[in-house]
Amino acid sequence: MNRRYYGNLMALGCLALAGCVAPPPAVTPADAVARLRTGEPLLSCREACVGEWQRAQPQAAQLAAAGRWADLAALTVRVNYQDDLSLYYLGRAAEMLGYPGAAAGYYRQSTYLSGTTIACQNLSRMCGGIPLPRAALLRLAAIDRNLAHPRPRRGAPPSPEPAAPAPAAGEPETPAAADTAPVGPAEPAPLTPVALPPPPPAPIPFPFPAPPSEYIEPPPAPR
Repeated sequence: MNRRYYGNLMALGCLALAGCVAPPPAVTPADAVARLRTGEPLLSCREACVGEWQRAQPQAAQLAAAGRWADLAALTVRVNYQDDLSLYYLGRAAEMLGYPGAAAGYYRQSTYLSGTTIACQNLSRMCGGIPLPRAALLRLAAIDRNLAHPRPRRGAPPSPEPAAPAPAAGEPETPAAADTAPVGPAEPAPLTPVALPPPPPAPIPFPFPAPPSEYIEPPPAPR
């Protein structure tokens, strides 16, 4: 009786122990990205998940260095450990996957936990070489700048200029911009030779004095 009782008790203890150490459910990268883009809180475990996070954090750092953001999000969500570093990883993954609004939310949550008792420096002792909260604050400021002043897309074709309206019937056509554009000084036209009138004839010199007259004065009349 006692052996059966102790046997059953040991079996229940083993089952309970197995349930405590059961691995967390698998999370695919697609599932993690679908949840990440919403910006909803995804991490909730703290002291109970410290050991699992200490084993997974080196892999998370390698995924971040390799730019495998979907895999990084899946690993972080699967472990479910919440501290400033894990939230920073979620923010980084969301930012690089194209969800700046969600990334800003995770960066803010990371800054809230930095300096508390559950920060990576105080509880897990694993911060991945990332200076928190400064790194999260810098990324948050960059996102705020980009959202306030979005950059134009590269290679976007310029918007076509509106065509000038056609003139109404009876109205003269407006010259095109190219016709009315200012041009440089025009070259002078070649001069056409003009026929000048002939010079006036030279004046004829006055003839020589006429010879003296042969008129003879008549004699005086008799008295």
